[in-house]
Amino acid sequence: MSSPRASNRSVDYDFVSIDEECPPISSADNGEKKPPCFTLLQQFYDELMIPTFPLEEERDAIEDWFECFRLQMKQRRQLQEQKQQEDIKQALKEVIQEDGIVEAVQKLSNTTIADNAEFDGPAMDVVLMILDEGDDDDDDCNDVTATTTWRFPRRRSSRIRTSMYGGLYAPKFDENARKYSDDKKPIIIGGAAVEYYKKSRVGLLSYIVLRDEFRGCGLARYLHEEALSRLENLANVYGAPFQKERSRNSESIPLLQAVFAETNTAEAGDVTPEQSLLRHNSLYNLGYRLVSFPYAQPPLSTEDVDGSFDEIMLLTYFPYDEQTVRTARHVGEYSMRYCQWFLHQKALNDEGLEIASTGHAQMDVSIPFLYVEDFYQSVFGYDSNDDNEAKKVENGVPDYRTAQYYKLVHWFTRQKKGDGRGRVNVCLERPPWNDCKETLGNEFEESLALVGAED
Repeated sequence: MSSPRASNRSVDYDFVSIDEECPPISSADNGEKKPPCFTLLQQFYDELMIPTFPLEEERDAIEDWFECFRLQMKQRRQLQEQKQQEDIKQALKEVIQEDGIVEAVQKLSNTTIADNAEFDGPAMDVVLMILDEGDDDDDDCNDVTATTTWRFPRRRSSRIRTSMYGGLYAPKFDENARKYSDDKKPIIIGGAAVEYYKKSRVGLLSYIVLRDEFRGCGLARYLHEEALSRLENLANVYGAPFQKERSRNSESIPLLQAVFAETNTAEAGDVTPEQSLLRHNSLYNLGYRLVSFPYAQPPLSTEDVDGSFDEIMLLTYFPYDEQTVRTARHVGEYSMRYCQWFLHQKALNDEGLEIASTGHAQMDVSIPFLYVEDFYQSVFGYDSNDDNEAKKVENGVPDYRTAQYYKLVHWFTRQKKGDGRGRVNVCLERPPWNDCKETLGNEFEESLALVGAED
């Protein structure tokens, strides 16, 4: 419940990217020493994530976040070293013009670069919106304890914040007392977690939360815009080298094909139907549209291959209405850079993508399917050939391809949609949204029964 409000004031805020604040580290680092920004991340998790998502199965474990950032810190160190080598080689070529010397220096430098820093799983970032309590003209407007209606937020603080891995805004944490220091702990207005899945080239808005006192004044839009920007940065930093090594013939596929989000159905029961509709309308206002794809969240651990969460729907960022889609040739590519799936379909069919009169755009069905597969593999492992799958089963890790939900989505993509060459509708209409999973699940069961009868 929001606090009482008596007056309208503005609020200054800064953004902090946890990925940006994490220093590059050696691959030999055992992870015992935490960067200062981890304390800020822990504060966000304790103060906003746990109260907003009280059930453990609703939220990622923060230890998983820490581990993901450590992997990224190691890869950034490797990327830095590779960049230094390329600069050295180029300088030698320009100055000496003797390839033999260049190759010798390159070979010598290569011995210092770790070759195991790259990882297959998703990269992530958590962007935090911090209340700027600096010495501006209207200091009292940033008093979160005041009886205040937060309105007309300023875009950013007027001062530039920089940190060379010193932990911007990070509070001090007393490990012995297990509590934060009382010395000027920052006020976190809100935060958003994003993930970039390198193999499927899609992004996911995992969480976006605001402190109760700051809800309803338009801050979510600014936080979301920054989250999209950080997601694009993840694609450029971690996706580009991954695709360069593995997909040399797929340069035409954009690094960020789509941005997805998840939302519980009204039947999930975590909130009332009225609250669920309000949540869906909020996501619609941020630009998210329902994808007519039988989506369930794959399990977050290997304990139960069928432990997917089913009362959920898949959304994609596409902040346009039907009229905009019909005249999409007039929409600049820059403004649609988070909707590359649409530009790709438009290039294949410049007749307006066969927009249905019911208000739909269309997405290549392989995009959400490959994202689901990427999600499964990030949990169950990326070794997908039969020999490696057999070894994983021997070690107690089940084959995700045996999961009932995976079989459903595989059937939908490979059979119902023509071996992955079909399209799925992206609904441009406002909520209420209807989940297609139950209907498709029944059709899938009927198809299995027919095959069994024929046998």
